[in-house]
Amino acid sequence: MTFFTTGNNSIDALVYSSWASSPGKAVSLSYSFMSSAPSDGSADDVNGFAAMSFAQQQAARTALASWAAVANVKFTEVLSGGDIQLGTNNQGNQSSGYAYLPNGGDPTYLFINNADNNNNVLTPGSFGPSVLIHELGHTLGLKHPGNYNSTGGDIDGPFLPAATDNLDYSQMSYNTGSGYPLNHKYGITPALYDIQAMQYLYGANMSYHAGNDSYNFVQNSPLQCIWDAGGSDTFNFSACTSAVTINLNAGSFSSTAPGYNNISIAYNVTIEGAVAGSGGSTIYANGSGDVITGGAGADIIYEGAGSDTITGNGGRDTVVFSGAYSHYVLTGNAAALVVTGDGTDMLSGIEVLQFSDRSIDLSNGGQFINGSASDDKLVAGVGNEFINAGAGLDSVSFSGARSNYTVTASGSDFIVTDNTGSGGQDTLIGVERLTFASGSSMALDIGDHQVGGEAYRLYQAAFHRTPDSGGLGFWIRALDMGYTLDQVAGYFLGSKEFSDAYGANLSNAQFVTQLYRNILDREPDPGGGAFYTNNLENGSASRAAVLSAISESPENQAHVIGSISNGFDYTIYQG
Repeated sequence: MTFFTTGNNSIDALVYSSWASSPGKAVSLSYSFMSSAPSDGSADDVNGFAAMSFAQQQAARTALASWAAVANVKFTEVLSGGDIQLGTNNQGNQSSGYAYLPNGGDPTYLFINNADNNNNVLTPGSFGPSVLIHELGHTLGLKHPGNYNSTGGDIDGPFLPAATDNLDYSQMSYNTGSGYPLNHKYGITPALYDIQAMQYLYGANMSYHAGNDSYNFVQNSPLQCIWDAGGSDTFNFSACTSAVTINLNAGSFSSTAPGYNNISIAYNVTIEGAVAGSGGSTIYANGSGDVITGGAGADIIYEGAGSDTITGNGGRDTVVFSGAYSHYVLTGNAAALVVTGDGTDMLSGIEVLQFSDRSIDLSNGGQFINGSASDDKLVAGVGNEFINAGAGLDSVSFSGARSNYTVTASGSDFIVTDNTGSGGQDTLIGVERLTFASGSSMALDIGDHQVGGEAYRLYQAAFHRTPDSGGLGFWIRALDMGYTLDQVAGYFLGSKEFSDAYGANLSNAQFVTQLYRNILDREPDPGGGAFYTNNLENGSASRAAVLSAISESPENQAHVIGSISNGFDYTIYQG
């Protein structure tokens, strides 16, 4: 029968008719190899007819089995008069073969061209076996996915778009896929859309590879689509020495060498494991919770939504997470790390963690310490550590004197290196303050709208000098306790040091001009100077507000950052 369209282009572009009375219904079909031309055959059918050779018959049986593996079609060989009858004839140079579509239960004929030597070369991956898969696809109800035919003339649509009308997606296509120019291999199974369409027609074969399977690929593996009905299954690319791509998501393509796109996974299939090649692999997990083993090269592994177990093995291996670092909790150490967020991932032998907003280098090892959403007082221990303080006003204390440590910024994080003791190298994330055994302290909260940076910049802006350590500590404490920056600026404006630096009894215009000169080291631009002066004149801003605004301007932040980019020392106010 002929079916109506489903609304799914990848099915509708292929399905034309069926042996089944309704979609998804299993069928049993017989097949036979013709010894003579069919009596009701056309002139083309009988032209140069010859029976298939033994090798061709064996290849046809293999092709039939490839269709039976994916759909509920049971084939039984009979001596003659089968539902599907196979032979050869002379088609000249017009085509490699042709076959008839199902039509009301009548037998369908399949002929391969005995004038085409490709049909005598039947090794897997050569053109001959793919011809048989293609023509048997017709006998089961599939049409061409594009407007073409070996005999010319239009065929009925719909059609696949140009991007997918190729052998990567369907053995019924006339167009080679992206990998063929590289490995010159044809498909050895029905392709991704073929399986989808055939399962629509006859239902999926849920007994095929229902156990635990390992699919082992070599570098020059032929084009193939994996249908697997269940169990715990693994893609093994360990025999591949080039850079490979392994994508464990159904409907996706993997490559046994760069650009091959020669291994696809049928829809509704779950592959739970991957073993990388030795040349550096890019691996995409799915959401089922995968077991992924890296190879000798530098692998990049994209973790999935499930709980994955990922082992890096050799090379500098990276695990990529889809979310920001704050979405995850990391526990354990670099050698055996647990990452909770997208499931619970177990990592070992991984050198780099890549999040959407930062990366973490694990190559030097280290323990992970996590803070809370409150104000934490954390203690650095022995050896390398990754300290993620979380939200709140957080500090980390170190057992040595300040002079023993080097503190440097690394993106938005800070690296603290113990130069004399056993403290190792600690990576600090979300940490605002440091304290040392010598009584010294450091502020790392130096950015926009961060207390330490606000206090430092305002101090330098108001007094046109480097802040003194004790004074910084006093005003940092005030801001920590809830004073606003404008309030602190008001105190600065009332100081003798400010009037000495800026002058007394200034008009609003003079006040703004002096701010520009002392803070930004330039004369006011007409627009900016007028804006602040007018706000002072009409009472919409106080002088304290103007001082703090210019102090926190992007221009001044860029001006000051060179002095505080690695944090700054200060003395904690003890009052």
